[in-house]
Amino acid sequence: MAGNDALGARLSLIAAAERQIDIQTFLIKPDRAAALISLALIEAADRGVNVRLLVDDVFTTASDAQIAYLAAHPRISVRLFNPLSRQSPKAMNYLLDFGRVNRRMHNKAFIVDRGVAVIGGRNIADEYYQVDTTTEFADFDLFMAGPAVTDLTRAFETFWNDRWSVPAGAFWPEEVDPGEVRAALEVRAQAGAAGIYRHAMSSTYLQELRSGAVPATWGRARVVSDLPQKLRLPPGPGARRVADALIQRLSAAQTQVTVVSPYFVPRAWGADLFTELAQRGVRVRIVTNSLAANNHAYVHGGYMRHRKTLLEAGVELYEVRADVLEQLGETAPGSGTQLTMHTKLIIIDDDTSFVGSLNFDPRSINLNSEMGVFIEGRPAARGFLSAIEEDLKRYAFRLSQSEAGELRWTWSYGGRTEIYSADPGASVLRKATAGISALLPIEGQL
Repeated sequence: MAGNDALGARLSLIAAAERQIDIQTFLIKPDRAAALISLALIEAADRGVNVRLLVDDVFTTASDAQIAYLAAHPRISVRLFNPLSRQSPKAMNYLLDFGRVNRRMHNKAFIVDRGVAVIGGRNIADEYYQVDTTTEFADFDLFMAGPAVTDLTRAFETFWNDRWSVPAGAFWPEEVDPGEVRAALEVRAQAGAAGIYRHAMSSTYLQELRSGAVPATWGRARVVSDLPQKLRLPPGPGARRVADALIQRLSAAQTQVTVVSPYFVPRAWGADLFTELAQRGVRVRIVTNSLAANNHAYVHGGYMRHRKTLLEAGVELYEVRADVLEQLGETAPGSGTQLTMHTKLIIIDDDTSFVGSLNFDPRSINLNSEMGVFIEGRPAARGFLSAIEEDLKRYAFRLSQSEAGELRWTWSYGGRTEIYSADPGASVLRKATAGISALLPIEGQL
C-alpha cells in the first residue's frame, strides 16, 4: 500500500468509526499528516466516538500544546509513554536517567471499534504517507478483521494501563490558548492538504478494496506483544516475548526464510542463526536498506561487518536502492526523491508470515517493546513472497563477492545492468558515519 493509500485508509477508518478508536504509535510530528489525522479524530469525537491515543514520548516532536489540546476533548484521552522530564533538555534526560529513557515503546496499532485494525511500521508523520517530503518511506500495512483484533486491543490496553503511561494533561502548558492550537492545526492541514486528503480518500487501491476487487485473505492470526515490564528488566531472553517467538520459528524453518527489515543488525548470534539455516539447505534472503537509503547511517555500521560472513554462508543479501524511483521514472528527473524502505515483514517457509513493529536489530529485540502478528496460511505467505520477489527486481541491489572477496552491488532492470564496488550513492559523510559506528562497541544499542 502506497503512502497516500495508507493515509486514506486510516482517515477512512476514522470516518467510519462508530464507538471506539485506539491508536498506539512511536511518534507524532507537527506536520500535515499529523494535522489531518488529529482533526479527523476531533471530528470523530464530536460525533460521539471515544478516542484513546498512546504515544511514546522520546521522538515525538508534536508540541505538548497540540497533544494536550487533543486530550482536552471530553471524548479523547491521550497518554505519553515513558515521558521525559520537561525541566531539562532531552540530552540531559539521557545523561541523568539513561537506563529508563533508553527503553522505548515501539509498538504500533490502529484499532477501530475493536473489530478492525491496521498494523505495520508507520508512525504519524509526513514521510510515512507521501506528504511533502523528499524521502519516500516504503512501508507495509496489514488490515485485520476478526478475533485477533480482540487480542490486539488487549495488548494495547496493557500498555495504556501501565504506570509508565502518563495522561497528557500532566504536561498542559497553561500559557497556550487552545484556540490558537486549533487554528494552527487547521492552517497546517489546509495548506495544500485538500488535494492530499482528496487523493488519499479516493485512491485507486481504496476503491478496489471497497468494491471487493482486492479480495481478503483468510488465515489464522496470532498476536504477540511484549509487556511493558520488558522495558524495566535487564535486556535478554525471557522478557522479549516477540523476538523469542520469532527466533524460535525462524530456527525451525525448513525451506526458506525472507527477512525484510529497514535496520538489520544481526549481531554474531543472528549471523550464526542465518548461517546455520543456509548451511542446512534453507534459502535465506535478507532485504534491507543500502547505506544511501538508510535514514540512520550509524545503524548501517552494525550491519556492514556481517555482510561478507553471510554471503560466504550462502545467504542472499539485497539492499534497497536510494535513487531508484528516479531511475525507474516514478519521480521527475532531478527531483532528488530518496527511497527508504521501512517495512518489517518476515516470511518463513511457505505458510508463516510475521508483520509488526519489530526491526531485526538489538534495539527492537532487546531494548524496546514491540508487537507483531503471526499469520499461518499459505495464501498470505505466497502472496507476500510473490510481491517481494517482484519488488526486488525493480528496487534493490543484489550483493555478491568478486573472486578477490570484494563486495559487489548489482542492479539489473529493464535491460540495464549497473555494478558498483562500494556502497552505491552514499556520501562520504555517510560512509564515515557507518564506518566509525562499525568500529565502536555500540552494536547493542543499534
